[in-house]
Amino acid sequence: MSELLNVYTMNEISLNNRVVMAPMTRSRAYNLVPTDSMVTYYRQRATAGLIVSEGSPVSMEGRGQAYTPGIYTDEQIEGWKKVTEAVHRQGGKIFIQLWHVGRSSHIAHQPDGQAPVSSVSRIAEGCTTHIPGDNYQSVRAFHSQPRALTTDEIPRVTQDFVKAAKNAI
Repeated sequence: MSELLNVYTMNEISLNNRVVMAPMTRSRAYNLVPTDSMVTYYRQRATAGLIVSEGSPVSMEGRGQAYTPGIYTDEQIEGWKKVTEAVHRQGGKIFIQLWHVGRSSHIAHQPDGQAPVSSVSRIAEGCTTHIPGDNYQSVRAFHSQPRALTTDEIPRVTQDFVKAAKNAI
């Protein structure tokens, strides 16, 4: 039998094999909440030794793609519970990828249409993202001009990650 298919212990977590499903943005969330379609998608892939979920924004400010599931509201947490329970019922393991896209965003994703926040105020020239469009379709748009976080704001963003990690657990 190939080593790839052998059971593997990763820091006290027993994985059924050494296959890892890499994160891929699926854009299947509705109102930023994981959906039944996501439950099916991840359940069908639960035979991988480990699934790393698509990026899940840690806050409204961390968003950068249309229809991605967050992990910062009670409704989002409940949606992710359905996903993880389905994966676990199939014997799989899943880790969530906590996400803050920084300057790789658009004002359409930001609270009150504000500029995305980043470590720098330089726009990601020529780069695009998807913003919500009509009938649950996305529209490609260039990234918006970001603003650099102030030193005083860094603890707030750090806390967004801390809270998201606790929500995921």
